[in-house]
Amino acid sequence: MWKKVLAAGSAVLALGLVASITSDYSYTGVAMACEEPGNLSTPGGIPFTHPLAYSSSIQRSQINHDGRVLMEASTYEVKLDQSIADNYPKLQESLEKLSANNWSYMRHVMNQWEPDLIEQYEQSKNHEWYKENSGSLYSYELSYKGLRADSAVFSCVGGEFVYLGGAHPVYYYKAHVFDSQTGKELKLNDIFKTTDGLAEIIVEETESQIEHKSSMPDKKEVLKAVKRMLEDDSLQFGMTEDDFVVYFGNYAIGPYAMGTLEVKLPYRKYFKLFNSKYVFYGTRAKG
Repeated sequence: MWKKVLAAGSAVLALGLVASITSDYSYTGVAMACEEPGNLSTPGGIPFTHPLAYSSSIQRSQINHDGRVLMEASTYEVKLDQSIADNYPKLQESLEKLSANNWSYMRHVMNQWEPDLIEQYEQSKNHEWYKENSGSLYSYELSYKGLRADSAVFSCVGGEFVYLGGAHPVYYYKAHVFDSQTGKELKLNDIFKTTDGLAEIIVEETESQIEHKSSMPDKKEVLKAVKRMLEDDSLQFGMTEDDFVVYFGNYAIGPYAMGTLEVKLPYRKYFKLFNSKYVFYGTRAKG
């Protein structure tokens, strides 16, 4: 049974609509200041961008059993400010789809985990640890972080925290980059002129940016892992105003002791590799 729980916590599950779970809804806002654009292009052909106003909110749910909360879960929704959404309908449509997928995924995994979590609880509820801890025993949280929101790119990353008992929780990433004009979720081939040699660049930057060099696994093995992610389209990446960012969750390129990593490829350093339409040039958001 416990292997089933661990598998549920680490596998990437297919999305699907399931029976409704009672949820509590709470709101937190994140706003980006919106300004009118200035000069619309640069001599190099990079379009001038201006910030987009948006907000994010939290969706919460629980698994309850035997008069206590077995699991607290939360995910995020994100949407453009109405004054902006009217001018970027395709982007707003993509953000609505992302929000719906987040909610559907959370409900799906909760329904899948619930029988095993109840079984685990029933087997262990008389242990002192369970008696002394009155709070939620297990957790799922997909937290929101905005990376960039302007007239060229909308990018965000979700931090996925999962604890199903055991020695420690795990932390993954779900990152997204959208073309603000078309609403298309961008792939590496859209952002880069070529991905030839990209895996090698990511590994070199990972090695130089990792805090403890001794915790870096064998470089050849890391390169193999990154190449696999490029091949199966599982590399998690985002875009800020200054950098292309690669996200490695637990176990992505090494043991749990490595922790998680955010590896930056600065535009200024690798400018020739990028499609210029997605390199930031414009007004930075205020607040």
